[in-house]
Order: sequence, then C-alpha cells, then structure tokens
Amino acid sequence: MEAIIAAVKKNKADLGIIFDTDVDRAGAVDKNGTPINRSRFIALMASIVLEEHPGSVIVTDSITSTGLKYWIEEKLSGVHHRFKRGYKNVINESVRLNSEGKESWLAMETSGHGALKENYFLDDGAYQIAKILIKTAQLHAAGKGGVDELVAGLPEPAEAGEYRAKIK
Repeated sequence: MEAIIAAVKKNKADLGIIFDTDVDRAGAVDKNGTPINRSRFIALMASIVLEEHPGSVIVTDSITSTGLKYWIEEKLSGVHHRFKRGYKNVINESVRLNSEGKESWLAMETSGHGALKENYFLDDGAYQIAKILIKTAQLHAAGKGGVDELVAGLPEPAEAGEYRAKIK
C-alpha cells in the first residue's frame, strides 16, 4: 500500500489501484494519497451500488464500523446487514437475502473481498475496480471531482486495529 500511495502522489494520479496476487481482493488510493480500503472501500462500493439500486441491502462482515452503518443507512438510504466474518459467509448471506426477495446487490468483507449480484456473486476484485474506474470517468466527465468525494465525510474510528488471539 505504501508503494501505491507514493506512486499516486509522485505522478499526481487521480486514482491508484491495488490487488492481492489472485485479484479477488482490491483496494485503492485516492488522488490525495489516502488509502481507500477496509470500511472506506465498502463505503465507496456501497455509494456506487446504491446509486444503481436504491434501498438495497449491503451485506458486510461483522467488524465494520458504526460509521459505515450510519453512512450506508443515513447518507445513502440503503440497508446495512452485518454478518459473520468470512467472505463466503457474506456472499452466501447476500444470496440468501435475494432468494427471500430482499434485494442485495453487494456483499463485502473489510479484507477487500467483495462480490456483486450483477457479476453472479463472484469474489472478483477486478470487477469492483472496473466499477470504480467507470464511476471515476463519469465524475470527471461531469466535472464533479474524484471518487474521494463519494466517501468524504465518512465517520471513521480514531483508532482501528486487528488482533488475533492465539489459542492452544
């Protein structure tokens, strides 16, 4: 992530993108060099998805922030549905909700794993980035800035950390 942040700043790029080695997880860096990952990445994808499918359910893993819940429900008028960790768990929950008639177009984990209904719920970081690139081009064409503005004002915790307890 440090390398992509430096590259965005050095080249004055509008957006930096990054994938894991098998491209099932993605992240981004905005034009200011600010990482768009974890809850920010979910907020960005939710902004895009809820514009296309207003009021739908966004399924996330259980460790997302309270700020993200506020963002999805109050700012974007969607429904935030926290579910147990594991990208397959959130995807399966979104599929289940759809089968019950509750429209859910995005299942996403804070790790960057995400799947969209329109892409048959495949865990595909490249597809997510394609949607972000399309949105970036639309914003530029309309003179509305960059994707960083889609998550501007997202309430974020002052501190966040991940701990893994060792159990014998």
